[in-house]
Amino acid sequence: MKRGIFIVLLVVVLCSAITLAEEGISISEINASKQVEPGQTAVFNLLLTNDGSKEYTVQIQGDPYVGLPSSDFDYLFINPTIITLTGHEQKEITVSTKLKSTVLRQKRYKTYVTATALNHDGVSATYDLEVFAMPPQSAITISLPSPETKVGPGGIFALKMTLKNNLQDNLHNIDVHVTSDLFNDQQTIELFKGQSKDLEFALPISKDAAPKSYSYNVRIYFDKELQGSNQGTITVDENLNVSQHTETSSGFLYTERKTTFINNGNVEVSDSYFEEPSTIAAWFTSYSLDPNYDDELGRPTWTFTISPSQSITITSKEDYRSLLFGIIALILLGIIAYYLFIKRVTVRKEVFKLKYSVDGVSDFKVLLHVKNSTNKPIKDVTIIDVLPKLIQPKTNFGTLHPSGIERGDKGIRMMWKIPELVNGEERVISYEVEAQFKVIGEITLPNATVKYKNKSGRIIHVRSNSVNFLSGIAETVKKRFRKKQKE
Repeated sequence: MKRGIFIVLLVVVLCSAITLAEEGISISEINASKQVEPGQTAVFNLLLTNDGSKEYTVQIQGDPYVGLPSSDFDYLFINPTIITLTGHEQKEITVSTKLKSTVLRQKRYKTYVTATALNHDGVSATYDLEVFAMPPQSAITISLPSPETKVGPGGIFALKMTLKNNLQDNLHNIDVHVTSDLFNDQQTIELFKGQSKDLEFALPISKDAAPKSYSYNVRIYFDKELQGSNQGTITVDENLNVSQHTETSSGFLYTERKTTFINNGNVEVSDSYFEEPSTIAAWFTSYSLDPNYDDELGRPTWTFTISPSQSITITSKEDYRSLLFGIIALILLGIIAYYLFIKRVTVRKEVFKLKYSVDGVSDFKVLLHVKNSTNKPIKDVTIIDVLPKLIQPKTNFGTLHPSGIERGDKGIRMMWKIPELVNGEERVISYEVEAQFKVIGEITLPNATVKYKNKSGRIIHVRSNSVNFLSGIAETVKKRFRKKQKE
């Protein structure tokens, strides 16, 4: 019985010991970048674990001597500094510590962090942080601005960098090259042993550089060998800049306007333009680019897209010369028509019947009206008229007798000569004729002709109208038919 009680007590004590052993906090490392250059920051990702079932409010603190002149570290940051861990819970923290730039290379440096439970006495844990100062990877170290730099198109990128000589020798004729898709520049400097030197480049950015991020490289050569390099980033901002200017040139009844749009920015831009000509001006205005007239006021409107550094020109020509030329042409045509159809020599032929019968025997009188409608007198005027064979003239002439009568195969040819016709003068030549045979039907008298010389000596011919008339029964029938039509 006593032996059983002893075993039970032993089991209870062992369980209590195991439980007490499991209570507390532990710290482990997830990952770390702890091999750094002097002056750079090492980063540790640590995992805090609650090993027991109790809840702990934990405060994490760093080495209190960090940052003092005697320390090898400039600072130590912890994020977060206070956490709560429930039973068996794990949480991650980040610790950043910066080595002083004056530390020796190829050596390990230590500091630590402590996690202490604020709600339970005696519960804490300490973790040692080891940072290794790397040997120089290059003879010259290049430090560039860490934040990304922004600059506008057409501006100047002021690149400031720090160069450090990691060697124990003075370096002369060091070539520093800065290159990217936007610029390319170079400087030659010197660095003494262990010296750090600030260097600045003024790099122009093209005004049409596309808005985006660009990487640039800095390379250092000594004795034609690469001694160090680094890379940075620059961002070119967006620039919307379209300029407009108009050039106007004018002359007699003519105006030309050239409106030019230039994309001075670095992105493609869509724009529009319209003009407001008067109603009359719109009739006489033409454009180098066809406009649209679909706005509410019916104005000529253009919509276009311009790429960076490109331009577009719209030329409008307001030209009234065509109207003037048209008016002049009409005036000239009127003058020509006036002189051709009014201001000229004319001859008109008329026939008046003296008697007629159903047998077709007809006597009639012929009148020739000759008029000088020009503004100058004409001389040596000859009037010629021809009668067909069936018709012959009587001896009864008017005031002017023919100067000659000729008989030919085609009929009788009569001529009258007038020495002069002054401007506006009209002469009437008359004569009577009779048919040699009984003619029934339509009779045609041919054209009469007037000949005269113009002032240049050229002979001008003017022809009259021909005359048709009816004789005999045909004439009577035609008159009756016309009478019925009227009824």
